Amino acid sequence: MPLPRPLPQVTTTHIRVAVQVALLGWFLHGLLAPPPGAAALACGIAGLGLIVLGLTALDRTPAGAGALGAALAAACATGLLAPGTPWVALVFAACGFGAARHGTAAGAALLGCGAAAVAAVTLLRDRDPVELWNVVGLCGMYAYVRAGRARRAAQESERERAVLAERAHVAREVHDILAHSLSAQLIHLESARLTLAAGRYEEAGALVERARSLAKGGLEETRRAVAVLRGDVPAPQEALAGLAEEYRRTTGSACDLTVTPGPRPLPPEAALAVVRTAQEALTNARRHAAGADVVVTLSYPADRWELCVTDTGGTGPGPHAASGGGYGLVGMTERAELIGAALDAGPYGTGFRVRLEGPLSP
Repeated sequence: MPLPRPLPQVTTTHIRVAVQVALLGWFLHGLLAPPPGAAALACGIAGLGLIVLGLTALDRTPAGAGALGAALAAACATGLLAPGTPWVALVFAACGFGAARHGTAAGAALLGCGAAAVAAVTLLRDRDPVELWNVVGLCGMYAYVRAGRARRAAQESERERAVLAERAHVAREVHDILAHSLSAQLIHLESARLTLAAGRYEEAGALVERARSLAKGGLEETRRAVAVLRGDVPAPQEALAGLAEEYRRTTGSACDLTVTPGPRPLPPEAALAVVRTAQEALTNARRHAAGADVVVTLSYPADRWELCVTDTGGTGPGPHAASGGGYGLVGMTERAELIGAALDAGPYGTGFRVRLEGPLSP
């Protein structure tokens, strides 16, 4: 048995089009039945044509605003010649489209002209003073349309901000991968060059092989980064253990890792921030503190989590200290701000410490 088709979702656009069609039908019916006379009929049709022209060929141009203003004049003439016709519909249409499709100045000018036209025709033709409430209706419609336009502009701005935030996220991931993987490869290749110059060919071959392994690992890390961008976040303890082991192999220095079990798992965004911050901190230690021992701790004080990466200072900058782009700390800070965490990076004793702390609740 085929499943029933879901009912189409009614959107604001559908409602707006339905109102416009109903308004057009009401205006044409009132204009033609009974016929108001040749002059009034000509003015009504001219006003309708000017509105259509202002919304098509002249849309969103000064000439389009002028066409809507001329439509207001035609509506006034229709009301003066045949007050029984729904000429006010033209006034509402011209003012509404002016508010929706033109700037604040043009829209306000059309509103002022429309309100004055309604009041003038009502008073000149000795109409019921109650019809002056049309002026209030015009002002309410104008406020509603402008509020909708402002809301759509805010939504568009929010979408643009989301796109920029996603681009910044991807940029951080790319930087972290390249800084971590390529800097280690450069160190091994530079060491291989020096050992070749010294005639130690077997040792140089081992270093080249290690650089090859790092390149392969960089590709695997890129695949993991793509998975992370899709929402597959690695377990912090496992990822930190891998980073510590890689630091030991590439530098020959110690890297102690301590992970205290937490009361509950880290939120996905926090887990990613912990892994990327530790990766960047270890890369910086390798680059700027050659030979430094490092201590990495992940703990859960109170209802928070805390990552600390502390190095002993080493013997000075590594051979590729100037190869970075200078975006490491900036990227870590931006990542911390996105999840409501705090980053503290600076000298600590004889070395350097990176400390990231955030709430355990998402």
